[in-house]
Amino acid sequence: MTTLFDVSPEEPTRSRKARQARAAVLDADKTPSTSPYIGKVTLEALGKYDDEVCADEACRGTAHDIIDEHRGQWLLECCFCGTGQWVPAVVGHLKPRQEEFRFRDGRFAGLTIAEASREPRGPDYLKWAAESHPRPMVREAVKTWIASHPACV
Repeated sequence: MTTLFDVSPEEPTRSRKARQARAAVLDADKTPSTSPYIGKVTLEALGKYDDEVCADEACRGTAHDIIDEHRGQWLLECCFCGTGQWVPAVVGHLKPRQEEFRFRDGRFAGLTIAEASREPRGPDYLKWAAESHPRPMVREAVKTWIASHPACV
């Protein structure tokens, strides 16, 4: 006997089709999926908070970015290791932010004017919108933005 255990001839074997199907599934898992949102949305920190110790016991850093605020809680991200943690929000620490203008429809729906300017054909669209957009509110917002950022268009 050449094997340690007895291998009976009645044991089922995998067919060639089953092996090929399994290999196709494994190959499909290896290919990276491209998301349409990659590069479209950038998260900006709401502020900085340095009075909390990092939750990672190996890091213990005290420099954090405030990433999100929800129901009286802040999501802090450590600047050194990237560990996130939820902590109670400190009232009065963040200054109120002025809401930016966002396009509500069209090619750049949901984007701010600054984000639209970085898109392909964005500067051309902003020039057109400043002159002949059908909604006066959009025209004025784009004109104001272009006046304060002339190098971006």
